[in-house]
Amino acid sequence: MSFVSRKDEFIVWVLAPFIETNDPNLQYYYDYTQSIAEYQKVFQEIGCEWKWQNTTLSGIDESLQKIRDYPTTKTPIVINLCDGDELNGIPGISVIHKLEALGLAYTGSDDYFYRITTSKIPMKEAFDQHQVATAPWKVIDPSKTTAADIFREIGETVIVKPAISAGSMGLSIHNVVSNEAEYAAILKTMQEGYRGWKLDTGGIFVEEFVNGPEYTTLVVGSSSNPENLHCYPAVERVFHDALPEKEQFLSFDRLWETYDNEAQLPDQGFLYNYRPAEASLNARLEQLSLQAFRSVGGTGYGRLDIRMNRKTGDLYVLEVNAQCGLSEDENYTSIGAILRFAKKSFTYLVIEIIEDAMKRYGAKHKATV
Repeated sequence: MSFVSRKDEFIVWVLAPFIETNDPNLQYYYDYTQSIAEYQKVFQEIGCEWKWQNTTLSGIDESLQKIRDYPTTKTPIVINLCDGDELNGIPGISVIHKLEALGLAYTGSDDYFYRITTSKIPMKEAFDQHQVATAPWKVIDPSKTTAADIFREIGETVIVKPAISAGSMGLSIHNVVSNEAEYAAILKTMQEGYRGWKLDTGGIFVEEFVNGPEYTTLVVGSSSNPENLHCYPAVERVFHDALPEKEQFLSFDRLWETYDNEAQLPDQGFLYNYRPAEASLNARLEQLSLQAFRSVGGTGYGRLDIRMNRKTGDLYVLEVNAQCGLSEDENYTSIGAILRFAKKSFTYLVIEIIEDAMKRYGAKHKATV
């Protein structure tokens, strides 16, 4: 039986991370006002009881015990939106551990999927282990790795990335480097951090900058049930044509329109727009997405970023985003564009994600939620 047919048996809790900061840029990044309105609409359409619950890193136990002990005869299901790097004070993997300890059904990533994708280093290692096409890459030791080593081993143009980052944090147009001076400058910037947010704690790596179109896909389901994985058709992220090719990627300033270190676009236009991927690429993009999702033990859902080498036509997975942002608003996440071109509603996606959580919980506890 589906979640919708049994909706009166459940109360859904949407659990969101809350950061205690006075920094306006970080406050904006973790402002869920728009999300609350979206979930209100979803659960009105379904006709299901629901509640929103914020949690800080220090308040995880209190927040989840509140959910477990809430006076109701209905079974709780938690939509877990917590996606944080706990080194920077944002609730993340500890939420999953507490959900497991309390025996609550929850959506999204389990411990393994979260850990292997929080740092892009083990994620890249998993890609290599499972022969998933990804751009050449290398972990660097800033005190030992020279620019000459990098350009010789990886390529003439590379992008320098923090291993732990979400929402393009730590990425700017200056991260794409082609010489020693540019490399030294971006290393210094990353070691200084962003508004108190550490960028190098989990390490730094470089990968070849893949010059060409960028695609994004969404996979819903869990690797433990590979026959039930659903890959939504890919969309292409088409960057503003005024940008040089080396700036056609999601830099933090332009993505979140903070413009601390980067100029606005010439006509104050959008950084990118979306269009469906070419039909001839759909099968390849789906196959690569599913292969990458399975390689990291994908659980619940994940959004994947893929780029094509313009000269060779080869596709490379950049990353799998566990606990990716969920919204139908394309100003917040590309999930909205994926849903629009797939002709599916946000409500449809939420139901699909909840039903995956129910299946996983039922399999683990040998009972149906």
